[in-house]
This record gives sequence, structure tokens and C-alpha cells, in this order.
Amino acid sequence: MTLALITGGSGHAGAALQRELLNQGYKVRCIDFDKDHRAYEGLEVDLIEGDVTKKDTLWKIFEGVDVVFHTAAFICLDRRYKDLIRNVNVVGTENVCDVALQSGIKKMIHFSSVDAFNRFPIDQPLLEDKDLVKDKNAIPYDLSKADAQRVVLEYCNNGLEASIIHPVNIFGPYDYKVGLGTEGLLDLANGKTPRLPNWGYNYVDVRDLSKTAISAIEKGRNGQNYLVAGEYRSFIELGQMIGEALGKDIVKGSIPGFLAYLLVPFSYINSVRNGKPSTRTLDTIHTGKTGNKFVPSTLAREELNHSPRPIMETVIDFVKFYSDRGLIKI
Repeated sequence: MTLALITGGSGHAGAALQRELLNQGYKVRCIDFDKDHRAYEGLEVDLIEGDVTKKDTLWKIFEGVDVVFHTAAFICLDRRYKDLIRNVNVVGTENVCDVALQSGIKKMIHFSSVDAFNRFPIDQPLLEDKDLVKDKNAIPYDLSKADAQRVVLEYCNNGLEASIIHPVNIFGPYDYKVGLGTEGLLDLANGKTPRLPNWGYNYVDVRDLSKTAISAIEKGRNGQNYLVAGEYRSFIELGQMIGEALGKDIVKGSIPGFLAYLLVPFSYINSVRNGKPSTRTLDTIHTGKTGNKFVPSTLAREELNHSPRPIMETVIDFVKFYSDRGLIKI
């Protein structure tokens, strides 16, 4: 039986990935430093405490592993945390690549992000040949994902077998720790943001992402990056779809984009009080207003059999999963 190792197994991508791997007959081992183990409940996985930023914790964990899915990342758009972002996303990736190479891992799938690319102009199709972000003044998270990919490619040139996938905004069930993207959608579902700017994202179901990542083990080319997308929806459209699934009207209309900036200082004050990163920053706004409408994912469709489900199916499952856990008030 093939042993698959997931870094960051309690995150959104990792939680869905372990379920799909088990469904496909893999044996699953997860590295996690988090004490929140809800993502593992009821699953036959080998959970080992470790930290990708501390290479000495990784060697024993990699023993006997056949394939690695590197999903661990710090997703944060608060520049006060730029050093931690870089340490987890870049140094952590270098550690994983080094241990994977020296441990004789057969294949690694690196989870990057659409944000690793210089995505402009946003009204044109986003393809895999776009340049990676390199401006040192860019959003720290974006630059960290681009530099992490450069690390992976360097290791590919030195013997590591790896493919890179770039998901768009991940959507769907299993985000037990409620990450940045899910938090915004839950606010929307609970009527906290009834009026929205006319911006949007391309969304991919986390379960479809998992299937595509697993397909890349056998079919992904070494050193190749694959954009993994679904459907583009404006925030207003997605809110209307969530409202339809809930059976109520949760979107009241649009607001001018500049009003989003008024929330930034309040979010900052709240983050200081709770000791957590701010969820509404200038970088959050920039990311929200520059979502790419056209992400065809042609390579992933042709080479990895990527087949995204209709977004309304994801919406229905999203509403059920978080309603069942009391995070959406029906």
C-alpha cells in the first residue's frame, strides 16, 4: 500500500486531501504542529507532531513514505506577519524538499497558489506561462508562494521529482479551522455583509482540487506547474447562491469599492485586541479586487483529468457542512 505524507493535514486542503487519499486506497500520514485535531476525527491516519520550519523534526516522519503532498502554509494578508509568512512558506518548503530528496521520495506535489503569479491584466486568461511574482514590495504572501516555487524548481533540477499545483480560491467543506477565505464566506452566509463591492474570485471545490493533486502523482510532469480552477463568481453572485441554498435573501445590494477601505482600521484594532492577524487589510482589498475571471486550467484538465463540479453543488455542501457545525445560523 502506498504511503502518502501530507504536511498541514488539518488545513482546508489537507483535510479534504486525506479523505480522498483514503478513499483511493492510500495509507495516510500527516504532519501537524497544531493541537486542533478535528480534521482527523474518525479517520485512520497516522498523525505525527512536527514542524516544517524545523528540519530536524522531519527526518523520522519521512521514513517509509512514498509520496508527499506539501500543503502546509501560512495564509495571511497582514504584513506585520511577513517574517512568519516567509519562514513557513519558503523555509518550510525548502526543508520539505531537502528531506524528501534525501529520503528517496518517489514524487512530491507542492501546493502553491494562483497568487504566486503576476496575474495582470486580470481581464485576460491566466495561464501557466505567466511570470512569478518577484517584486520585493509585493504582498508578502504572494512573494512567499512565488519564492517557494522557485525553491521547488531548483530541487527538481537536482533530482527531486515534483509537480506544482496552483489552486484558485479554495471553497467547500472540511475547513475545520476556518481559514481566511472561509471566514469571509461564513460572514456572508450569516448576513454580516449584506452589501458587497462588485468584485469576485474564481473558486475551486476543495474535493476536486484533492482529486487533481492525487492524479498529479502519476500524471504530473516533473517541474511543471498546473493552475487548478473552477468557476468565477462575483461576491454578490456567490452570496445570492448561498442565500438560495439557505432559502433566504442575504444580499441586499452592492457598495462602492472604496467603502471597503473604511473597515481596515476597525479590523486592525480588533486584531490587536485578539492577538491574531487582521482579516481586512489593504492587501486583502487588493486581492479581492484583482481576482482573475478567466483561468481555463487547460493543462490540468488535459493532463491531470481535472474536472470541476458545478459551483452550486459546492455551495449546497458548504451550507450543509457549516450549518451542521453551528457556524451558519439558519
